[in-house]
Amino acid sequence: MIIAAFQGPVQFGGPDANLKTTIKALEEAESQGAEILAMPETFLHGYFKTEADARKNAVDLEGKYFRSVLDRIKKYKPTLLLGLNELRNGELFNTVVVIEQGKVVGRYSKNFLVFNYFKRGHEFPIFEKRGIKYGIVICADTSYTEPARILAMKGAQLIFTPHFNFIGYAGVDDHTWRVRQHHIAMAIDNDVFIARTNVVVPESQGTPMFGYKGIGVGDSLILNRRGRVLTEAGLHGEKLLIQNIPDSELAEKKYRPWHRVDAVLADALHDEYQKMFAAHANLDDSEVGQIS
Repeated sequence: MIIAAFQGPVQFGGPDANLKTTIKALEEAESQGAEILAMPETFLHGYFKTEADARKNAVDLEGKYFRSVLDRIKKYKPTLLLGLNELRNGELFNTVVVIEQGKVVGRYSKNFLVFNYFKRGHEFPIFEKRGIKYGIVICADTSYTEPARILAMKGAQLIFTPHFNFIGYAGVDDHTWRVRQHHIAMAIDNDVFIARTNVVVPESQGTPMFGYKGIGVGDSLILNRRGRVLTEAGLHGEKLLIQNIPDSELAEKKYRPWHRVDAVLADALHDEYQKMFAAHANLDDSEVGQIS
């Protein structure tokens, strides 16, 4: 299977420009035989600090505007993973929509949120392409073990991880390093290939939206099941990553790392989670000063 992952600039509140970038990436991905193309988190409109701005730039998947988006991309063969701010029954979700030649075949909504105006997603769907199973986790989801593990336990052989990293200057180096290491661990611990896609935001471009100076550096990459880098986009630049993964390497493994976990250990983990929930029952999520 040939897969593609885009890294490049995004315009805050610029859906027309971002859609043109997406279509250009689709054209290139198709020309190189890619079967799946992943775009970054909320790429269609960008990411916003306030709920008001997010609602102005949100999409109803049943609405006229999104139908026009589907119409513009229906001629392209690759499955498209498109990140956007979704308006669903009056609630906002950070969503990646899975689209095949102009038809929505599913979606995944982010679980670990940065801004609490979003509603948390609690479903972890598995998608298939030619019998190969894949899943999606979004940005901060990759900093926790559970989302990717759930997908792997459901049979995912490949996980796409769209990001929108706009980071304050002081934290960008540490954040970039930690995120890369999380992905390596995720690949090894779950015995899956990983395709990370991320935005590039020039210095201070996001300041009007967030009130602080920052940067988005990219660092998109594709990893094999041993956490080795197969291809990477580097920092700051625009690039469409293309990787041919032999189907034999994506074959579902009979034994995977967690198969040796016994019921006693699983029960012990469950008990520790219950203790944690009880101890933090009144804990409030607070907003974080960066897009992660």
